[in-house]
Amino acid sequence: MKELLKFKIINQLKSVYRANKVPGRKESSAEHTWSCLLLADYFMLKASYQLDKARVYELITYHDLVEIEAGDTELSPHNENLDKSKKELAAAKKLKKALPKYIDEKFWNCFLEFEKQETIESKFVKAIDVLDPIIQQLTCEAKWDGWTTEGRDWLIRKKAKYFEYFPEIRKDFDKLLDFLEENKYFER
Repeated sequence: MKELLKFKIINQLKSVYRANKVPGRKESSAEHTWSCLLLADYFMLKASYQLDKARVYELITYHDLVEIEAGDTELSPHNENLDKSKKELAAAKKLKKALPKYIDEKFWNCFLEFEKQETIESKFVKAIDVLDPIIQQLTCEAKWDGWTTEGRDWLIRKKAKYFEYFPEIRKDFDKLLDFLEENKYFER
């Protein structure tokens, strides 16, 4: 029972709210995880990427658990948060000690793999992780208030590098930026 009660910690991810919104409220990190799972599945089917699907799903499932301790970092040209990695590493070490036996090591290994970005699966998950918030923010046009025409350049500078190995995702990223520009999201 002691181990099962530790799932209360994992369920806290449902209460970590991100800057992105869903209608009427902020999105939770757990909802972001779910959305990333579907987006990853979409791109694995669309582009026929040769990836270990189980590992992709594990990385997505576990990589944001660290936000239980560290919180979310907002997608914004106004938030450069250079200490994110250090903050998340400390949070991951703390969280690992609190998680249920059997998944504590899996969490730790997924967290490290995602952070190191050495495997093709971790690079794919990172690409999905950075694309999802851009798509999500389309549901809340007001969230783009304060973005300027430099917003497109900032997104390219900060996010395009994650699509280097995934041309299909990069094409859709570019289409998304065109859509944002055509619909004046960068002029709010």
